[in-house]
Amino acid sequence: MEKDENITAHDKRRLQVYADDEDVLVKVLGIPEADYECVLVNGPWAEKSLLEGDIVLCAGNRAALAGDIVLIEQDGRERLGVLAEPGFLETKYGRRPLESSERIIGVGVAIARKLAGGSIDFAL
Repeated sequence: MEKDENITAHDKRRLQVYADDEDVLVKVLGIPEADYECVLVNGPWAEKSLLEGDIVLCAGNRAALAGDIVLIEQDGRERLGVLAEPGFLETKYGRRPLESSERIIGVGVAIARKLAGGSIDFAL
């Protein structure tokens, strides 16, 4: 996946994938074989160690816990966030309650980062 300066196109920012027993994330991290949504981080959040261009692998069948990266749907649009505690999101400016129009539809299970040398770095 190549890095664009402004990632706005839906098909470049999000991708549905199926991870099976041959995928490195399944083998190395022990995540279950399943359908995942890969979401490209489009803005850095250094305090959470997220960089622009990171790829978050989200699962739709997992309950979110405090500190988890979550995929949020609101008014037909989706974005990433961080759960502070059930019912509350962390923001760069502090904690705020989930709005009634926001719904958590996925939970991050892994992050992939392309390093300058072309290798991939995986973290939970």
